[in-house]
Amino acid sequence: MKTNFLFSYFISLTILSSLASFSPPPAAGIADDVLKYTNNFRKSKGLTTLIMRDDLNSLAQKHSEDMARGRVGFGHSGFNRRYNEASKMIKGFKNFGENVAYGARSGKEAVTMWENSTGHRRNLLGNYRYIGIGTAKDRHGIIYYTQVFAN
Repeated sequence: MKTNFLFSYFISLTILSSLASFSPPPAAGIADDVLKYTNNFRKSKGLTTLIMRDDLNSLAQKHSEDMARGRVGFGHSGFNRRYNEASKMIKGFKNFGENVAYGARSGKEAVTMWENSTGHRRNLLGNYRYIGIGTAKDRHGIIYYTQVFAN
């Protein structure tokens, strides 16, 4: 009987420790915040707001997940593939841009980081109509962000 108790205790600890190390995906609200603060920034500069598209969200989400899981390094690896996919999704496609970030603890913080970086700021204020947003957490809880812009 004592052996079964110890075995059960070991199994319970193993399950609890694996649950404790699981990092759930970021709340959907983060993408909504990225959209909100991106559009607030654009409005403050007299620009139109961007329309979020599910198909572009999927592109951005996959890239964030790939970065968070280490399948690609942090950055714009695969940009041309995302560009080509977006060009097939949007009738009259003209333009495409992308911002990535990691480490920001909120959508607002990520957008602020982009606002303060010349190239990212150019994308935030670019001649775009649509946006896609994706976020993913790595095993340490660090959030990776991707914005894609299209017109």
